[in-house]
Amino acid sequence: MPTAKYPLAAMLRVRMLHEDQAKRDARTAEERLHEAQELRDGKAAELERYKMWRPQEEERRYASIIGKPMDAAKLGEFREDLARLAQGEAERQQQVDEAEAAVLDRQKETDRARDAVVQARKACMKLEEHRDMWTAAMRKEEERLADLEMEESRGLVRGSEEG
Repeated sequence: MPTAKYPLAAMLRVRMLHEDQAKRDARTAEERLHEAQELRDGKAAELERYKMWRPQEEERRYASIIGKPMDAAKLGEFREDLARLAQGEAERQQQVDEAEAAVLDRQKETDRARDAVVQARKACMKLEEHRDMWTAAMRKEEERLADLEMEESRGLVRGSEEG
């Protein structure tokens, strides 16, 4: 095992920390995406329920006034109520559209976060590969020095035997 410390160990540690942070950021982005999707799905379901309820409600309201005398003010109120029902559907559609836009934004954030994880991993891998090559070179150098020391000690032993 090499006795020398890898000279870029601190840099590798920093890159590993960056990778860990990128992974945490990606998880957070994925959670936010999931929350946005759930919100969008909830708004879409609410809109669908409203779309099914509204014609029934309009029919019920029409049935309640058919054959009954109404003055102009009451008829105006009735029409305003129907317009509010239509407005309610438009507002719900707007909420679905906004929720869908939020999902798209969160998807972009998630994609960027995932890309950051990939880039951070690549940066770590480059240094890890360098460390492995450096370690192998140091090991070879230590083996070479040990062999050289062994040869020198053999030469000394032979020299003392001859003398």
